[in-house]
Amino acid sequence: MSNFSDWQDRMLRAVWRHGENIPEEVLAWMSELHGKSGEIPEMEFRELWTARTFSMARTAFEVIRRSAEGETGKKVTGEEFSYIDYLHDPELGPVGTVRIKSAEVSTPDWGDVLGVMAEGVQEFIMSHYQMVWPVCDHHGRGLHTDYFHETAVWKCTAGISDGHVVRAIDPAVQL
Repeated sequence: MSNFSDWQDRMLRAVWRHGENIPEEVLAWMSELHGKSGEIPEMEFRELWTARTFSMARTAFEVIRRSAEGETGKKVTGEEFSYIDYLHDPELGPVGTVRIKSAEVSTPDWGDVLGVMAEGVQEFIMSHYQMVWPVCDHHGRGLHTDYFHETAVWKCTAGISDGHVVRAIDPAVQL
């Protein structure tokens, strides 16, 4: 029987794209999962990884949908969601994604999932209503998703230097 570190390394090779940083939240979840279930097989781990990502994406979509509908007065639907189970692509490595419009995420990390879902909802609003959302109150320009200390944020690229963070994407988070 191997130890947790060996199991974690094997599982991450099965689902993680080499060279990307692994969020602390993901490592904590893996530790908790191992503590509860022991060394689950790779196939089961892949399924849990993707199911967790999809569940987080649904929750993130609802957070962003409420915000978008409140700010725009326009309905946002989740019809653009697609869920792709894990496969191993010889060129890309492990692939298992949740997609909304052209934005996709494959990591069960709240910040990543929230940012990607925000991009997808933003694209939906642009394509269905031909409007920009959200907009910087100060500059009157569309905002972009970005990350500030692992928190998904709306950022304005206008102004001096590299722009400025306008607010967290999740209204429950204060910066």
